[in-house]
Amino acid sequence: MTATTARRNEKEELVSVLISDLNKNLFVRQELDQNHVLYLAELIEAGVVLNPIEITPDMAVIDGRHRIEAAELNSQVEIKARIVSISDESELVARAYRANVGGALPPTQEDTEHTVLLLLDRGVAKKRIGELLGLPASLARKYVNEVQFKLKRQHLQRAVLAVTEGGLTVAKAAEQYAVEPAQLKEALSGKKKKWGISEIKLALSNQYRASSKRNSSICKKMIEKF
Repeated sequence: MTATTARRNEKEELVSVLISDLNKNLFVRQELDQNHVLYLAELIEAGVVLNPIEITPDMAVIDGRHRIEAAELNSQVEIKARIVSISDESELVARAYRANVGGALPPTQEDTEHTVLLLLDRGVAKKRIGELLGLPASLARKYVNEVQFKLKRQHLQRAVLAVTEGGLTVAKAAEQYAVEPAQLKEALSGKKKKWGISEIKLALSNQYRASSKRNSSICKKMIEKF
């Protein structure tokens, strides 16, 4: 079934679509969990019928990238899909996130930050992000603040490189990467910034999470080798 045929049948609840016609994206997850893909592929091979994926009328994938990969591993060329009408790309990102929250592989913290970044890039207001993703206001603010903090740090680092290695002036680099000239000068001078309480808490929190992940990874490897 082609994309044109799928559009004609968009009022139907379920359709069969060619996997090659699907428009895959990086919403919610930057990369797939290959172990989960293999697990789903084994279920398909054993005859288990998985839930249909969700797509827009123009064949953009909303939910089901792991199922699509699993179907391809089983040499399937078609897959069952439910067509859902979406008003804009921000709603598409948000629906993809909500669909994964209640699934077998919920979004990680990195997935959530990635989704928040996508919405910020699309001009979605901070207050609206929590509503779109179905997150409590306090948790949504936490994610938005962390993403914005990381973005500012990345922009500052790029501005520094633009001056030291790219030959730009401080004023030009500050304008290009949307950073304060005073902050850029401070970074270039090598002076340490005085952190506030909120920044210290954020840095400690990120450090704790990174340490926890490393310990978890080490324990997992030890158990596997044992």
